[in-house]
Amino acid sequence: MARLSDFSLEDSSPATSPHADGTEAPAEEANGSKPSEGKEGPAKAKNTKVPAARLGTGLPDPKAKATEQLVVCERAIHDAKVKWRDAADKAMAAFLDEAGPYFVWVHENKLYKHLKDNNGKPYRSFNRYCQEQHGISRSSGYRITRVIPLLNILAKADHPVGDLSSRQTQVLHPVRRQHGEDSVLKVWETAWATKKGVVPSPDELTKAVTLCGLVVRAEDDEDEKPALTQANPGAEVEKAVKILVPDTVRLAVKEDPEKVLLLARTLNAALEEAGITID
Repeated sequence: MARLSDFSLEDSSPATSPHADGTEAPAEEANGSKPSEGKEGPAKAKNTKVPAARLGTGLPDPKAKATEQLVVCERAIHDAKVKWRDAADKAMAAFLDEAGPYFVWVHENKLYKHLKDNNGKPYRSFNRYCQEQHGISRSSGYRITRVIPLLNILAKADHPVGDLSSRQTQVLHPVRRQHGEDSVLKVWETAWATKKGVVPSPDELTKAVTLCGLVVRAEDDEDEKPALTQANPGAEVEKAVKILVPDTVRLAVKEDPEKVLLLARTLNAALEEAGITID
């Protein structure tokens, strides 16, 4: 699949050529003269807007100072960049909406592992598969595998939302992976009942996870790191105790209090389940 960056904006590219079907232009067109009239009358001119600079207008005054000419050029280049970047973003969004479910299927069933990379080795990472095979960035891969399934779950249950923020996704994604679709709906509906805004906030969703009695561990890229359940739980906790000294925890609270809160709630819920209370 071609990448958006692979498409040329030159007039000679297949997408913009007047004869994109491969036929040759009539001799009159090739020579720059008007096409001859046929039985159907004069050929209709295409309503194509030609940039002013190509027509020789709008360019800097060659007699002006170099700095003044640069200002004119930079402004025009910036305006064009904004326009085409916006068009590229819309094209990518439309592409993800159409192709997203198929990417999700490939990811959920780990089908990418049946495809070999440029070195002839099977892909071990979905992100590498997306980047090398389809030019999809890590952030787009994140949206495909985490956001789209959550949006589909909510839409099927008559809770359609336009999008989810990265922080909302961080709360709901591990709930789906570890507890299933029904738990996602339970958390969403619990948070919805007491929400203060248009949709539940990340804090409200996190609180709902606790109210629903769910124990959820944070998840990174499941293709890059082994799951915690594959390791020795006691050894992992011992590592955490060595790392989570007071100074480290204070810094973590300043940098990302949400994750520290999630960790605290997870530990508290596990202790309560085991019948252990904190003095």
